Amino acid sequence: MAPLPPRNPFAPEQAWLYAYAVVSLRRRLRRMGVSSEDARDLAQHAFVIALERWDEVKDASEARMRAWLDRITWQLGQNFLRLRRHRVERLGHRGLGLASAPGSSVDELAHAARLVRAALGPMTDEDRALFVASFLENATLDELSRTFGITRKAAFRRLTTLGRLARARLERLSPR
Repeated sequence: MAPLPPRNPFAPEQAWLYAYAVVSLRRRLRRMGVSSEDARDLAQHAFVIALERWDEVKDASEARMRAWLDRITWQLGQNFLRLRRHRVERLGHRGLGLASAPGSSVDELAHAARLVRAALGPMTDEDRALFVASFLENATLDELSRTFGITRKAAFRRLTTLGRLARARLERLSPR
């Protein structure tokens, strides 16, 4: 028995749309500020959504199909950027950008250690544990409130304050 040919998820009318639109969709996502790897994934995700909703435009003109696909991609890009902005808490300083990976050189390791001491040194032991659990171990507010015996609101307030103070201390060390 001969093996089945690989399944093509695109019908011919969908394949031409993919072939002509994928490059421009990736380019648009890149202009929005999405990295090239994420733009490639988001463009593919847009086509997955388009396949599921193909009945909406199957009899439409080429221009309307492209505009429809462009709207799907734009919305995915906006959602991606919004989630990335709110999910990731950046320390927002220029100092850690100067710290290289461990093992690079003695000067760089000393600089990295100085940055960590500056950011975490003045904190109490409990604040340091809370800060590390949240920012380095990605613990949720629920996990932090259970572990430290505080409310979610108190954990959020303390983390916001600790992050602001750490940023300020690191800004003082960063070259202008």
